[in-house]
Amino acid sequence: MSIPTQTSNLYNPFSGVFGNGQVETFSYSRTFTVPVGVSKVRVRLWGAGGSGGGGGGGFAMKVCNVTPGSNIAVTTGYSASSFGTFVSATQGANTNGVGGTGVGGDINHTGGQGSTAGGGVANLFGNGGRPGQPGTSGGGAIASGNTGYAGLNTSGGFHTSTSSEPKYQPVTHPIFSMDFLGTGPGGGYNQMGVNGGGTGGGSTAGSFPGGGGVGATGGYGFVIVEY
Repeated sequence: MSIPTQTSNLYNPFSGVFGNGQVETFSYSRTFTVPVGVSKVRVRLWGAGGSGGGGGGGFAMKVCNVTPGSNIAVTTGYSASSFGTFVSATQGANTNGVGGTGVGGDINHTGGQGSTAGGGVANLFGNGGRPGQPGTSGGGAIASGNTGYAGLNTSGGFHTSTSSEPKYQPVTHPIFSMDFLGTGPGGGYNQMGVNGGGTGGGSTAGSFPGGGGVGATGGYGFVIVEY
């Protein structure tokens, strides 16, 4: 479906403003109380990334019909993310795991599969990248001497196991819009990705939001509600 917008602007150039332009973010699980006079909300969800070479989290976006004054449970963290029973985005699986996916959204995308590195998170623009592949978010570098892979208009990192070779961090542009959350590049070997990009092989956690990690945790999930 087309993305319902009210007015496109600098801070939300692709999806535009929704409703009254109010935004509430959820980086941990809690309750959303629907404000008086609000009958529709637009929800974006990123599931958490998997660990141990895990997949990137899924992404979903949905316009939901809601009742003013009602309380809706919002779940996110190191898990799937959900907005009541309306819509959810699953977590990337651990250890060479498949990416999570959006469930029940008007838009549903799938995170990149992990391997010896983490997969990139899904996002508004499409599926996440696998390790060794670019995507709308980048996958991590599989081995020392490999670069991380690019997301949207970004470049992956590079790191080696020797001290004599040059190293550089993943590069992404300033995130001035929620449209571009989760579109970052993958990390080089033993480097974390950026903005949902997959972590490179080694032992590093996943990047926020929902990037696949190689250490004990993937990237944290996230939910945004607009009304």
